[in-house]
Amino acid sequence: MANQPRSWFDFAQAGLPYLAATLGVLIMLICVPLVIQWNNEEHYQIVEFPNGDISVIDTTGFHSQAFGQVFTYPRYVDTYLSKSGDPMSKEPSRHVDTSVRVTFNDGGWGFMSNHLKFQMPVTREKRIQLHRHFGEGGEAAIREAIGHHLINCLKNTGPLMSGSEHQSQRKAEFYQVVSDQLSKGLYTMERVKQKIERGEKLDGFGDDQDVQYLTRIKRDAQGQPVLAAVSPLTEYGITVVQYNQTDTIYDPDTVTQINAKRNSYQLAEEAKAGVEKEHQKLQEVVEKGRLAVANVEAEQQKTKKGILVSAQKDLDVKEINQREQITVAEQAVAVAGEKLKQVMTELETSKIAVKIAEAEAKSLISLSEATRAKLDQGGALSEREQMLAKMRMQRNAAIAKSIAEIPSPRTVILGDSKSGPGGSRSSTNETLMNLIMLQQLKTEGRTQP
Repeated sequence: MANQPRSWFDFAQAGLPYLAATLGVLIMLICVPLVIQWNNEEHYQIVEFPNGDISVIDTTGFHSQAFGQVFTYPRYVDTYLSKSGDPMSKEPSRHVDTSVRVTFNDGGWGFMSNHLKFQMPVTREKRIQLHRHFGEGGEAAIREAIGHHLINCLKNTGPLMSGSEHQSQRKAEFYQVVSDQLSKGLYTMERVKQKIERGEKLDGFGDDQDVQYLTRIKRDAQGQPVLAAVSPLTEYGITVVQYNQTDTIYDPDTVTQINAKRNSYQLAEEAKAGVEKEHQKLQEVVEKGRLAVANVEAEQQKTKKGILVSAQKDLDVKEINQREQITVAEQAVAVAGEKLKQVMTELETSKIAVKIAEAEAKSLISLSEATRAKLDQGGALSEREQMLAKMRMQRNAAIAKSIAEIPSPRTVILGDSKSGPGGSRSSTNETLMNLIMLQQLKTEGRTQP
C-alpha cells in the first residue's frame, strides 16, 4: 500500500502551499512598485492617483504611490545648443551639431554654441502647471521648449550689430541682451534711419549726408524695453542659473571682413606706435634740454646760495661783535654808575662831617666869646692871657686870610698814592674832606672881619 505510486492530484495537493507562496511573492513583486515609490534628492515627483488627485513629492525616501502614476522631474536641467551637442549625455543621438545660426545686420552670420542651466519650479502650483504642459514628454520636452526660446533670443539679438562688431567690440552687449530676454521675454525691435556725415558736396550735386538703417530695442517712456512676448521661464517659474556662449563660427565673408578690420587696426596701431616712438624721441630731446637747463640753474643756485651763506656769516660775525661791544659798554656804564653812586654817598658823608665840624667850630667860638665876655666882665684875665688870646686871634685871622688867598683847584685827580715804604694811603674820602674844608675856610676867611 505504501509502495503504490501517487496520482497527479496527490502531487498537486502536496505542492499547493508552495504554489500559493510563489504566487504571493509574484503578486507582491508586481504590486509593491504600484504601492510604494522611492524619490532621491536630485529629483521631485508628481503622482496622479486613480481617484484624480495629484501629489507633489519633494522629499527624499519612500512614499505612498497607491497604484497612481509617477512622473519624475530633475531639479536642475542642462541644455546644450552647441556644435558638439550635449557632452554630458551618453546617448549618441545627443552628440549631433545643435549650434544656432545667428544673422547680423550686415548680412553676415555665425553659428553660436550655447550652454544653459536652469532650475525647475520650486512651488507646487508651478510644478503642476509645468506637468500639465509637458507631462507626456517629460524632461526632454521641457529641454526642447527652453532651447527654442534660447534660439529666439539669439536670433532676435543678432540684428543689433554687425558680425565684425560682435567679434571685436560688442560681444558682451550681445550676451547681456540675450540673457535678459531669457528671463524677461523677447524684446520688440524697431528699425530707425540714421544720417552719416560724409563731407562736402561735389560740384553742387548730391547730398552731403548718407543714410543708414539701424535696428535697436524699442523702449517705453521710462526707458524700459518693450516686450514682444513673455518668457516661458517666467510663466513656468523656471530660473536661469547659468548661461554661457561658448563659441561662434563666422561665415567666410564675415571672417574676411574681420581679418581686414584686424589688419587695418594693426596698421593703425603700427602707425600709432611709430608716432609714439617719434614723440618719445622728441620728448627725450626736450627732457635733455630741460635737464641741461636744470643743471645750469642748479649751479647758479648753488653759487648764489654760497654767496648768501658767506654774506650771512659775515653779518652774523659783525652782529656778534657789535653785541659784545654793546655789552662791554653797558658793563662800563654800569660800573661808572656804581662808582658815581659811591662818590655821591661819600660826598654826602663829607657834607655831614663838615656840618658837624662847623657846629663844633661855632660851639668853640661861642665858648671863646663867652669866656672872653666873662673875663671882660669879671676882670679875671691876666694881662698874659689877654696877650695870648690876642695873639691867637691875630694868628687865626692871618691864617684865615692866607687860606682865603690860596686858589682852590677846579679839577681834582683822585687816585691811590703811597708815601713810601711802610707809608699809608690817602683815600678818596680824605681828599674830598680836605677839599671841602679848604672851601669852608676860604668862605669863613672872606666873611670874618
